[in-house]
Amino acid sequence: MVAMLSVGLAVSLGGPLLIVVATKMLSLNSFSTPGRLVYWLLAAATLVIAAYGGGSWLGHIGIKPFGWFDLASTVVAIIAMLVGAIALQILVTKLGFKDKEGSKLQQKIYSLSVQRRLFIVVTAAVAEEILYRGYAIGMGQDVWGSLTIAFVVSLVVFVAAHFTHGAKALATVFWISLVMSFLFVYTGNLFTCIIAHFTIDAFGTLFAPWAAARHRAQAALSASEG
Repeated sequence: MVAMLSVGLAVSLGGPLLIVVATKMLSLNSFSTPGRLVYWLLAAATLVIAAYGGGSWLGHIGIKPFGWFDLASTVVAIIAMLVGAIALQILVTKLGFKDKEGSKLQQKIYSLSVQRRLFIVVTAAVAEEILYRGYAIGMGQDVWGSLTIAFVVSLVVFVAAHFTHGAKALATVFWISLVMSFLFVYTGNLFTCIIAHFTIDAFGTLFAPWAAARHRAQAALSASEG
């Protein structure tokens, strides 16, 4: 059983990282539909491996009913992530830290259709949480015999797999991943992490571009009237 679960860890931790590295080296479109579908396949593979690994795998991965305690914990986590992310962005901006790669990636995402951006957000929220929190932490603690090791390894690999977001964004990625990892350990419920992840990514990928476009439109209207 341990051997099979170890294979699952290789898939959940190594799979996304290899995809990111290969995409970067080959200059592929990281937001293409085939590229996003690979994450769903990796998540499905880990679930199958967990099921065949025996034991109470559903509980370990965090697939369980979502209650009021989970909802309250999710709301607190979302607030913590938003406040922390905004504070970190203000800090790095005041320090004069610039990140051309991160800006290019952001503009690339903003140029996509709303439907494509929604697909990216859903993929990240569901697939990544299954891989990094549900399997890497939930099942990883059984393989390594330590929750701490599973927690740290999952956190480090998650941040590493987002290196294409640019150095400026990595502090925010680290903070968000840290909060979601604690959320998973605290609640033992994968759905809390999926909801929190979706909310944060939706804020940055769906709401922020809409708000920016609305602001530009209002500024242009004011300028024309003036």
